[in-house]
Amino acid sequence: MLCFFTPMHIYLLRHGIAEEPSMGQPDSARRLIPEGIEKMRLEAKGLARLGLRWDAVFSSPYHRALETAQIVAETLRTPEIQIETGIISGAFRLSVLQDLVTPYPREAHLLFVGHEPDMSHLTYELTGAQIAMKKGGLAHIEATHPEPSQGILRWLLAPSHLARLGE
Repeated sequence: MLCFFTPMHIYLLRHGIAEEPSMGQPDSARRLIPEGIEKMRLEAKGLARLGLRWDAVFSSPYHRALETAQIVAETLRTPEIQIETGIISGAFRLSVLQDLVTPYPREAHLLFVGHEPDMSHLTYELTGAQIAMKKGGLAHIEATHPEPSQGILRWLLAPSHLARLGE
């Protein structure tokens, strides 16, 4: 007997265009630049045109990721953003994702806003797809179990695609 499960929908969004690293400034303090804010607002409108809705939104506490999540939240009226230290740059691994998705039903739609190389690496771990996530890019992964190579990369949208949708 075949058994089909409704998949979980995992969305990985890389933060928008941010300040370049500078001496004496912690990485966590880097913010979106004005161009990054403007582009992220357009991209958020593109997300709205796609009809995307999430059951939960998780963000890295780093300023640039949180600002990105806030722009998306304002445009799409998402659930309250959950700030997660496990999503900080360089720390977001499959085990962290598994812990965060555990309380949600299998058919949930969950958005994670974070950093590179974590977003590309997670996509690879879940699906086997090698990608390079651009700033403001969004990946949609379906997985009945968020385990290595158990997911399907449904689509990857570059920031330019999302911005065009938002125009």
